[in-house]
Amino acid sequence: MPKKPTILFIHFGESSFVKEDLRILESLGEIRIFHFQASKSGLSLLKNFAQQVFWLLNNMPDADLIYCWFSDYHSFLPTVFSKWFGVPSITVLGGFDCNKIESLNYGIFCSRWRAPLGKYVLKNSSLLLPVDRTLIKTDSVAKHWGEAHPNGVSHNIPGFNNNWKALPTGYDPKAWEASPAQREKIVSTAALCSNHRTALIKGWDLFIETSKLLPDFTFKIVGADPKFVPKLKARYKPGENLEFIPPVARHELATIYHQSSVYAQLSRTEGLPNVLCEAMMCGCVPVGSPVFGIPHGIGDAGYTVHKPDPKEIASSIEKAHSQSPSLRKKARQRIIDEFSLEKRADRLREIVSKMVQW
Repeated sequence: MPKKPTILFIHFGESSFVKEDLRILESLGEIRIFHFQASKSGLSLLKNFAQQVFWLLNNMPDADLIYCWFSDYHSFLPTVFSKWFGVPSITVLGGFDCNKIESLNYGIFCSRWRAPLGKYVLKNSSLLLPVDRTLIKTDSVAKHWGEAHPNGVSHNIPGFNNNWKALPTGYDPKAWEASPAQREKIVSTAALCSNHRTALIKGWDLFIETSKLLPDFTFKIVGADPKFVPKLKARYKPGENLEFIPPVARHELATIYHQSSVYAQLSRTEGLPNVLCEAMMCGCVPVGSPVFGIPHGIGDAGYTVHKPDPKEIASSIEKAHSQSPSLRKKARQRIIDEFSLEKRADRLREIVSKMVQW
């Protein structure tokens, strides 16, 4: 019986997609995990780097594959060691590690010290797995959305020619069940947000301005830090039809999605948003910006807004709600067909199985 491969798994946060990949890879072999504790403290970073060096020296001799979530400082040393030891490496790309939005100081390419580390990983990983192909090279459909186009790895690293395969994140239909087709005029959007920069990245300014144009709709912003809400209200002066809901557990989002007719993802930069796909799985009709993976997620099951114009967004929301009974099933089915967890698991197992045979 052949020996099961040993996979070194490096991440800096146990998000839902990290946990799901861990479960998938555990079916293939032995997983050894290094959690790089993200911190703004220079001393803490140095401590983590030192711990990572000793961990790699101890685990590399019998490793068959290195698997990193995101290209950043935490994946730099694993990629260096993979080259030294001749062990293949996979780096999953999610968005922040590919894009550069200078006006919002967003992306590793905006950082003088993180950019060189990220570039090394992007150039030297054996295989890159972006969650959407537009993270490598953006589409012109986003040309009216500021710095969203041109963008992506190939734009930020001239001459980039490394191996990559687009592999979307996956979603479990059983975890995000559908609900009644008839719903009230409720529009929701969700993100963890405690500052104005993040609010702009997520397009909350556009969401709030759009709410003023549709007083007969209820708009819900989910995930706003209660301490930050007064600042949002002071800056944008929303009407009474807009509600701020504090952060909730991931499984509680389904209740909000089931109440919502439309889900709006008006981000200025993204990868393939989990919340968009989960809301669609729950039967929300999507309205979104045309940046990076958002149009791919929406497909023909909703509306993509070509310009960051509240009037155009409002018009799309009205259309989405009016056609919602027919589009709800379509939205859910699109995620099941294109982005199921089972599909990601099958493709990831196939990719990893080939890699460990190098």
